[in-house]
Amino acid sequence: MPDARTELLILGVHLKSEGYPNVLYRLRDLQAASECRVAEINVPMWTAGTQGSQGLRRVFRNAWRAVFAPVAVIARFLAAPRPQRAYLPYPAVPVLALLSLLPKRLRPGRTVADAFISLYDTIVEDRRIFRPGSLPARLTKRLERRAYRAADMVVVDTPQSAAHLAREFGLPRDRVVAVPLSTDEDHFRPSPYVPSPGTCSVLFVGTFIPLHGAEVIAGAARLLADRPDIRFRLVGDGQTAPEVGAVLGQGAAHVEWERGWQSSARLAAEIARADICVGIFGGGDKAQRICPLKVYAYCAVGRAVITGETRWTRETLAALDYEPFVQVPPGSPEALAGAIVRMATDPQLRIAYARAGRRFYEQELSNAIALRRIRPLLC
Repeated sequence: MPDARTELLILGVHLKSEGYPNVLYRLRDLQAASECRVAEINVPMWTAGTQGSQGLRRVFRNAWRAVFAPVAVIARFLAAPRPQRAYLPYPAVPVLALLSLLPKRLRPGRTVADAFISLYDTIVEDRRIFRPGSLPARLTKRLERRAYRAADMVVVDTPQSAAHLAREFGLPRDRVVAVPLSTDEDHFRPSPYVPSPGTCSVLFVGTFIPLHGAEVIAGAARLLADRPDIRFRLVGDGQTAPEVGAVLGQGAAHVEWERGWQSSARLAAEIARADICVGIFGGGDKAQRICPLKVYAYCAVGRAVITGETRWTRETLAALDYEPFVQVPPGSPEALAGAIVRMATDPQLRIAYARAGRRFYEQELSNAIALRRIRPLLC
């Protein structure tokens, strides 16, 4: 709990775990390096207990936590001295919505919220739990708009995401700022790249959501089935796994697929063993504006990256005097296969992109850069 000397209060229903690296490592860095005195009020909306239960029991326990956690946070907040600054990690919307009901004199002097992933985008645009335009979808959007308007500043990961969030929820553009995600630099550390003799390993790690376009990667593997020197490794599982399996079943060879998610240590080892790492290749507006977390990991380790051309990749490359990754048209297995062949047959090209990727991470994506950009908003 905070005391009367608190300058920065971490306030939320966040879960600090490997599954939410932006929360875990952002808070760790703020608490270790901030000039502000830091305190925290946190009642996690999700816990190991709620996630481990099954069936209806799990549904009811999660629903109860979703209601109880933000109310408990606000109750503890009101019982403590009013802080000068508050930072709300993801998911900030439930606590922000309740804060918006309080008179301004009872709110923090300045509130900074991390939007990370829009609630509306996730449940309406991505997962289609609610149909766009339906009453539940409209209510979700209205709740999220009210929540963000209660914040003095809203943080997202890229300038493209910032412009979208401001437009989508009617926020002043100067109140939405781009700060790189904080990631696991304990495990995803630079590893000098040495080309593999004989074969070239192409790696994809992901949760197989639609914007990843994993079926495009499977299509490229099928097109390169006659190239025993190029081997694909897929790590992960998820929504589009059946489509990926169907494409691979049409004749792809030299493909290993490890289903199920792995620890950060295991993923870092997978990346370090790879020659080429592939990003996202799906369509849709969301894919246009994000820097995928997997690209952070690939570049942090220092491996050559091929990813789909998006508004984020184009505008990022336009601002640099070097190329940290190769971009290809999204949705095109042929373009991806061609880029893989060019890189697979040129070890020096892979070395150059591996070094450029690590340079990009250090200059644009690292936790030090993220802390440098967010600290002035908070202290």
